[in-house]
Amino acid sequence: MSKTLILLNDVEGLGIVGDVVTVANGHARNYLLPKNHAKPVTDRLIEKLADARAKREMELMEAKAGAEVFAERVKGTTVTLKVKTSAEGRLYGSVAAPEITEEANKKGLEIDLKQVHLGSPIRQLGSYDVRIRLHPEVAADLKVVVVADEEA
Repeated sequence: MSKTLILLNDVEGLGIVGDVVTVANGHARNYLLPKNHAKPVTDRLIEKLADARAKREMELMEAKAGAEVFAERVKGTTVTLKVKTSAEGRLYGSVAAPEITEEANKKGLEIDLKQVHLGSPIRQLGSYDVRIRLHPEVAADLKVVVVADEEA
């Protein structure tokens, strides 16, 4: 059985303010209604939330446009990481998202750790394309070059 509700707030994975959604009774009863994220649909409520929905859609469009501009900056940037290696050229440890984020931030990109999507840690010297998710609909590849630290 399901219930039709109108969202009063943005709910991740469900919709934005003003969306009319159909959810399971349990989800409505145990989460959406008690937390005041939704109410039963009425014509008056739809009219009341129309402006809030239009405003939120505009905010989302602006955020996406900003992310697309930032994506162009990310695509044009190369981050070089110097790591300690053995005599054979093997890395001691690996390069993961925190190191990439820190080095990208030094270049002025201001990337959050959660935005870096690295399938698995980098364990070899070389050049890699690392996916940076800037918005749910916008992503860019950051060029990461891992080189041996000559001082080691």
